[in-house]
Amino acid sequence: MTAFATPRSFVFFLVLSCAEAAAQLPPGGSLQSFAQSGRPELLLRAQSLLERGDVAGALDDFERAAMMQHAPDAEMGLVRAALQDGQYRRALAFAAHTAGGHLTAADAGALYAWLLRMGGQRALAERVLADTLTRVPGEPVSSAVFAAFAAPLPLATGLLLQPPHRMAPWPTMLGGQPPPLAGTRLVSGAALVGEGSVAVAPLAALRGLNPSRLWVRNGLGQTTEVAIDRTNATLESAGIALLRLKAALDPGALPPADLREPFAGTPGYALQFADTGDSTWPWLRQGFLGGPDLGSGRRRLGFDADGGTQGAAVLDAGGRLVGLTLREAGQPTTWLPAAAWRALAIAPPAAQASAPAAPTVPRVLVAPDVIYEAGLRIALQVLAAD
Repeated sequence: MTAFATPRSFVFFLVLSCAEAAAQLPPGGSLQSFAQSGRPELLLRAQSLLERGDVAGALDDFERAAMMQHAPDAEMGLVRAALQDGQYRRALAFAAHTAGGHLTAADAGALYAWLLRMGGQRALAERVLADTLTRVPGEPVSSAVFAAFAAPLPLATGLLLQPPHRMAPWPTMLGGQPPPLAGTRLVSGAALVGEGSVAVAPLAALRGLNPSRLWVRNGLGQTTEVAIDRTNATLESAGIALLRLKAALDPGALPPADLREPFAGTPGYALQFADTGDSTWPWLRQGFLGGPDLGSGRRRLGFDADGGTQGAAVLDAGGRLVGLTLREAGQPTTWLPAAAWRALAIAPPAAQASAPAAPTVPRVLVAPDVIYEAGLRIALQVLAAD
């Protein structure tokens, strides 16, 4: 595995500074002690920047701290900062490097196991965690992860939310908005669509809620207020609510939603959130998409998606958004294909008529880690306060 790239100018500056300082060391001093001076303050500043949403600044400071000393605290900081920047594959690679390079740092192994499982690699995650528990038995962080892994959708609480191993993104508000009210709870999932200023969610999950106290949050912790658009009867008749975001979220490089329904039996994915109003990463569930559900007029999901809320974004093997999960009380999970909202059904009819037809993009298989990385931006929590 390769570590994060560090600007050559900084490397040159650090080497030159250390060389100059070596000539001025007091008796008994060492170049190593000089190079590590200020490292604790640097780590604290990096953590503070990350909590405030300054991911670029946090990455820079964690990199500097990692160069001063080969230690797991700064490296786990790099993992978390990369994840909060939406770079799951980069974070996963560096988590593997950190866990392998610090075999007695059980929290590094536990963090690596957590990242593997949330990206759909459950068997490998459990093997990594078992190895960690064997090497360092009784360690609190890895023991807490072992307990959390008993749930279909593990939830990070207590010790698992502490740095340097924190297993959740820090929540950040977009556009200077105030944070959600105390007692905010998760009511459903949603999917970001289009340019990132609207989302779709299950209509049934939003009934009876205060429309002025709703928010959405993506897997990077980015949060914004939303308003329910009740002007589209077509969407509502399909059981879909249209949410307009006060501040747009970046949809990233995910391919556009595919209005062609994937065939039954083809690979598919669902991104679900554990039942919490706190900031959290989604969990990737995968399997083979089912056929029509005659009782509901929707599609059977075809693989296990229990333990989470409805409103999970459904993606095909190419990473395209193809639908949204819906669930009636006591019924198995189904999903509504994206064709039901017909090019989002949000543009005025004249604009839809004049818009050029979207080019057909070939369906190409994409690795699950690529799909999860894109899903961090498109899968949303819908939060509500009374």
